[in-house]
Amino acid sequence: MHYRTRESLSGYLSLLPAFLALGAIVFYPMVNTFYHSFTKWNGADSQWIGLRNYRFIFSNGELWTLLRNNAVFLLSIPGILLLSLVVSVLLFEEVRGWRFFRSLYYIPTILSSVVVGMLMKMMFAPSGVVNEMLRALGLTDGTTEWLSRVPTAFLVLIFCFYWQTLGQGALIFLSGLSSISPEIYESANLDGAGWWQRLFRITMPSLVPTIVYFTVTNAIYCFIGLFSLVYAVTQGGPGRETTPIDYMIYIKAFQSPDQLGYASALSIVLFVIVLLASWAQIRWSRRYQE
Repeated sequence: MHYRTRESLSGYLSLLPAFLALGAIVFYPMVNTFYHSFTKWNGADSQWIGLRNYRFIFSNGELWTLLRNNAVFLLSIPGILLLSLVVSVLLFEEVRGWRFFRSLYYIPTILSSVVVGMLMKMMFAPSGVVNEMLRALGLTDGTTEWLSRVPTAFLVLIFCFYWQTLGQGALIFLSGLSSISPEIYESANLDGAGWWQRLFRITMPSLVPTIVYFTVTNAIYCFIGLFSLVYAVTQGGPGRETTPIDYMIYIKAFQSPDQLGYASALSIVLFVIVLLASWAQIRWSRRYQE
């Protein structure tokens, strides 16, 4: 055997276990889910029903409520983007106590979403610390049902999202700031540029790729990563008013005896939505960078 052929064969054989594992863990479940999205399936027996699941998804009005709930989180991304950017710039400028605050901001990121959710659920309970603090300040009577009303339930969930994402966002932007050449700032200082001029003429344009990465990853998270947080804090309530798509897939798959096929179809719809949203954001970001 020729040595180049032998090297190529050795390389393919080395990659084979990884491809087999990827196929068993990723591709087979995807193909299986796609197939069962056209069936009525209870986990054991399946019956082919064609496009009935998809027609029901787009005709019963439930999908639009779920998309609205996901859109609430999606529209909150600019807020955490701005907050993370401000914190990272202050840490990069090494304001007083920056080492302590760098560690403090990152601690919630390493916690599980379930832990964060349970903590916030206890804090915002009728007898929790938030109501007690507001009553001590004389702002309310201390009996606010934060998780029983839709607007305040969303506020609590978005607060959890911000609290857990801030450290990650600050770390990402600090990495982006560290990649900017110090010589650019030195030249700007010699030219008499002020802090605000350096921020808007150097820092912000240089951080465009980092901003795009942060926005895309969090947009994807707002569609496929909210399950544990919602499950721990509101369980989709009150009613189904804070239920995102990924949590509804869990409800249909594991809390209904014969709706695994419907849950599979909803998973495919979610996959297509995330794929299109990611493609649109990446294409827009490339055009903006150019």
